Amino acid sequence: MSKINNKFLFLKINQSFFILLIFVIINNIIYIKKSFSSNYKDCNDLAFYITNIKSDITSENIQKAKLIAENNARSIAFNKLFNRLVLKPKKEKTFKLDFRNIISFIKINQEASSKKRFVGSFDVCFDKMETRKFFEENDLSYAEIFSVPISVLPIYGSPRGYVFFDDRNTWQTIWSEKIDRYQGLLKLNISKGNLFLKRKLNAKKIIRSDSIEISKIIKHDKTKRLLTVIAEPALLKNGDFVLKIFAKLYNKNGEFITNIYSNIKKFKNYENIKKNETTYLKTEIEKIIYFYSESWKKTNLFKRDVLTHIDLYVPIKKEKNWSDFINLVNQIPYINEFIIVAIRHDVGKVRITFQGTVDTLFGIFNEKGLKFKKIKDEFILLNDN
Repeated sequence: MSKINNKFLFLKINQSFFILLIFVIINNIIYIKKSFSSNYKDCNDLAFYITNIKSDITSENIQKAKLIAENNARSIAFNKLFNRLVLKPKKEKTFKLDFRNIISFIKINQEASSKKRFVGSFDVCFDKMETRKFFEENDLSYAEIFSVPISVLPIYGSPRGYVFFDDRNTWQTIWSEKIDRYQGLLKLNISKGNLFLKRKLNAKKIIRSDSIEISKIIKHDKTKRLLTVIAEPALLKNGDFVLKIFAKLYNKNGEFITNIYSNIKKFKNYENIKKNETTYLKTEIEKIIYFYSESWKKTNLFKRDVLTHIDLYVPIKKEKNWSDFINLVNQIPYINEFIIVAIRHDVGKVRITFQGTVDTLFGIFNEKGLKFKKIKDEFILLNDN
């Protein structure tokens, strides 16, 4: 009887050990899978991250279809990255490029496949240092800095008055579609006003750049800039029918910054305007986004051969002022070195080494809402918002 009990006990221990072993193995597999996924989940440099590239490929078998889809995704992602970061060259260029040298990883988000068909979407993360190296070897000018959030307010001049905050209006609908597909450095968002806000606004005052009206929209949208884009059919004094397009940019206080774009297109009559309007409006929107994007890149170019050193005093009214400033500096890609020289309860002194000019650096800081005063060879931060 004792032998039987011992044998039973041995079997029970073995069975428990076996169950425990299976549990450990499964747990490790899950852990490894999670770790592997996390390595390919996030791209640290968002300027070098292209997302949601859709693919639908049919081939001889699923393996070949998937391979073609991945190769297509790499090519499409590079074109998008190039358009996002690179200032358009004056002359067309051809490049020899092995994607394996500049891509950190490619991730499949959604996948549905059959025996010969692959349907999925991809995210592609480019290696920042290798991509920079490629740009510089090919003498390409580029930028990496995203703008602050920018509201876009489409306004359409109809015979019954100015139309805005209307999802049924063609001008606003096309703008929404273009912004949804845009993957550049400008953080564009369609202004989403409600009926209450609309009743408080005067479209004619907005078009005349009234800062009070503009600031109402910016405060409602909780952004830092407003881009008004106006499309208005008009009959000129000489009898010509035209469609006027113009875009204006304003700062967070509602103050006019600059004209981004303007154009006037002649038509035979009003009916001809309406007949060709959708096609023409799409083209004009693409031009506005293109000119604004190129202007942004030109202002914020990475300059490999220019190093700027500045000493900066940062007032500290409360602990959060200091931590907010440090976090902001960490988000700026062109800063090579950041040294805290000294710090007291009311002020900190830092030394910044920046890859670019002083104007570029302070242009970036101004975009973040910071202003400075120069005293001799040093700078003082005037505000901390």
